[in-house]
Amino acid sequence: MLLERFKYLNSECGATIMMVTHDSFTASYAGRVIFIKDGKVFHEISRGSDSRKQFFDKIIDVVTLLGGDVNDAL
Repeated sequence: MLLERFKYLNSECGATIMMVTHDSFTASYAGRVIFIKDGKVFHEISRGSDSRKQFFDKIIDVVTLLGGDVNDAL
């Protein structure tokens, strides 16, 4: 419910939400995800017109490139 409220505040009220998470499911609610590795920007992806499921799959792909276990992302 909280993530849906953040989405509403962003789209309807123009609020910028900055959230830090290690959870790929939670990150899939965002419009843009920036991946940081060793204190530096590693990769950035934008949701665009993708569904949340498609965006989640892209996030998982990047997490595997980071060297994390897929179980770390869930």
